[in-house]
Amino acid sequence: MSRMLMLELRNCLHRKEIKFVFSFLMLISIGGFLLECSRFYGMGMTNIRSAYEMSLIQGTSVHVLLSVECILIPLIASIIYSDSFYVDYQSGVYKSILTRTDTKTYIWAKGIVTFGVTFFVFLIPLLWNQLLCLITFPTEGFDNRFALPPYDIGTQNYNNTFMFDLLRVQSPLLYNLLYMFLISLVAALFAVFAYGAFSVFKKGRFATIAGVFSLYVVVEMAVTAWGSFRLSLINLLQSGNQGSLSVLLLWISILFVLGIVMIAGQSYRFEAK
Repeated sequence: MSRMLMLELRNCLHRKEIKFVFSFLMLISIGGFLLECSRFYGMGMTNIRSAYEMSLIQGTSVHVLLSVECILIPLIASIIYSDSFYVDYQSGVYKSILTRTDTKTYIWAKGIVTFGVTFFVFLIPLLWNQLLCLITFPTEGFDNRFALPPYDIGTQNYNNTFMFDLLRVQSPLLYNLLYMFLISLVAALFAVFAYGAFSVFKKGRFATIAGVFSLYVVVEMAVTAWGSFRLSLINLLQSGNQGSLSVLLLWISILFVLGIVMIAGQSYRFEAK
């Protein structure tokens, strides 16, 4: 398995798709940082917020950039390596690979690499944005996004209807890291889901990726119309939301189970041939 993982990892890192997605996410990361710098350039220290509230996770002026990233997660996550099995199958390369390893190892190695690489492709740009903010802005700001007195942050600035808000007050860095982890995790799960979808619906690379993204959009619209925007995954992945942790865990569980079931089904079908 380890040799197969290294082979798949090398193949993944050499693809132009991963370079495109990583460059796009880094552009959002650095662009968000520069936007915050231009907004506060020349202002006094009393108007500067903390480095945590200037990042993509909490920054108000760059919140739209994070929203765009969250909306496009299924699309850009699927581009990275989810179509690898489909490409091997269409070209016939998989036949030569299966002479050196078993089907189960081959299919699951691709799934593991797809998950791991996608997770870090999304996580690294978010961490880079936070690092730039920590270098440039103070760790304790004299302003905050709620326009409340800085000396009263511990009491008035806390809202128990916001998800993880107590953590934000107690440890803003950990709060930001948690959202970075959740965004990266959801992206990785969408990549695995798309990888499984490629093994079930062999309709072409772009058709399958577009289908996964369209399904996501339809479900988001249905959930929002049927229930509330608080149930939306796009909303749950952004800080300051009034959603529920149980709903977020339900989204994560559904993506995980569906991805695993489709990959396991593909492995079983190939072994049965």
